[in-house]
Amino acid sequence: MRRFYIFNIRGELENLYKENLDNLYKILNSLYNMSSDELSYGYNLFKQICIGIDTLAVNNKLYLKMHNNLVYTKIDNEHVINNLYKDEVSVLKVKKSHMVLDCNGSYSSFFSLLNEFKFNFFVCDFVTGDYFFLSDIELVID
Repeated sequence: MRRFYIFNIRGELENLYKENLDNLYKILNSLYNMSSDELSYGYNLFKQICIGIDTLAVNNKLYLKMHNNLVYTKIDNEHVINNLYKDEVSVLKVKKSHMVLDCNGSYSSFFSLLNEFKFNFFVCDFVTGDYFFLSDIELVID
């Protein structure tokens, strides 16, 4: 099971880091691994990099898009896709500061859905070291 953290990056910083994603990832990774006594500094740095997420709007848009789909369920701020045909189990938790996506593979259907929002979503997997802007993802089908 992989865990992806999804952040809404400020537009001016997206342009700045678009060619150098390593630096943006390193900053977010250092915030992720920060000790509790550095919390105040970390919070201020996070607010300079990321924009909050309108949980109500995101939850409503995802629900309206997926509610007729049999593989989809929603409980509060948690969206679940359990698609046996694609062997996909994905759980997306929407929070005010970021989103957390747990899935059983390297790709989730939520990536395509969130990409429609036209936000500057930056996706990080801090365990494997994977990171990318959601707008840059391309699904290749052989």
